[in-house]
Amino acid sequence: MGILYIFIGGAFGALLRFIILSFFNTYPVNVIGVLAVNMLGCFIIGFVTYLGIKRHHIISKELKNALTVGFAGGFTTFSAFTHPVLEMFLRHHYIYAHINMFLSVILGLIFVSWGMNCGYYLMNWLIRTRRLSLRQEQYD
Repeated sequence: MGILYIFIGGAFGALLRFIILSFFNTYPVNVIGVLAVNMLGCFIIGFVTYLGIKRHHIISKELKNALTVGFAGGFTTFSAFTHPVLEMFLRHHYIYAHINMFLSVILGLIFVSWGMNCGYYLMNWLIRTRRLSLRQEQYD
């Protein structure tokens, strides 16, 4: 059943990537669209990974795989990153190609980290909310 969830997540991720990139369909604007999609995907991977790996397991392993391997994997692809870079090299825009590569890697790491931090804060908020409601029930 987990493979089916990954398949469905991948289909939705690829479709959403296609829809978003259709708004940025001409060079050099498509570079911005690919960067935006990749950064959103990095955030999703970080956020979902954090929620799936901690001891409280807010989300199941199947949902984690569907969202990271499936959705984010279909949403962001390495080929979507490398194609605009190669196009920039072919057009002799070497500085822009290097800036894109640098930004994609560095911002990708930042967005994964940001997603994990958001997952951490969400989990702590959920834990505090749950403990608070348990304390209130004891006094009622």
